[in-house]
Amino acid sequence: MASAATVAKKLPSPGTFSIITKPTFTLADRMKVQRERIRDRQYRKIGLLTTVVMERQLSTKGMSQSKPRFSSPDGAKYCPPGMEPFSAWQANAWVNLTLEWLHYRNASLLAISADRNDLLLPMGLAPLPQIPDPLFVPRAVGEIAPRIAQKLEDRAYGQIRERNGRLWLLFQPLTELCVAIGAGKDSGFGRIRCVTDPADHTHSALLVDPEPDRDGRMEAHFVGGSFQSGF
Repeated sequence: MASAATVAKKLPSPGTFSIITKPTFTLADRMKVQRERIRDRQYRKIGLLTTVVMERQLSTKGMSQSKPRFSSPDGAKYCPPGMEPFSAWQANAWVNLTLEWLHYRNASLLAISADRNDLLLPMGLAPLPQIPDPLFVPRAVGEIAPRIAQKLEDRAYGQIRERNGRLWLLFQPLTELCVAIGAGKDSGFGRIRCVTDPADHTHSALLVDPEPDRDGRMEAHFVGGSFQSGF
């Protein structure tokens, strides 16, 4: 995780994938460069980051016994194959593998640096909204799941502390970023795949300072690994 991802020389056209590679910088160097790019507005907007998906080692207890949760006893009869709702285990696992902003209005601006070397969060990372309780099972038609908090510390892989005492939460390895792109009739969603860098074998990661600024946003940096974008 010695350096950050960088982006291919131009944004990909629909249906294509561009490899995002990285130069040789230390972690401190890369974060300094990213801050300078943001400060000087040397970036191009990509879209709004709506979801971060990562890998984690989760307990498999209860997985084999966990069944799809249909809203009615006859639900399985009318459900097409492959469209079954999550089981309780799957729903809980998915929540613990994601940072989810639910809607583009809650999302954070994702950008690419002008030199095509970094993915940036120019406005910081927006606070995570509450999400529907994944373990809630409605008992009557129309029942709405209660909302629960998403806690960054519960989903973090670990922590990094600077010499000055500043704490960063580490999320790795990342597997995918979901992005809302465009506007109006031209709007849609894109995906950025996060992969291991073949040169130095680092994983894609996200560093987040959990202490928000006065606007409630958190400084965050994408570092390490490689990215593939397809919009």
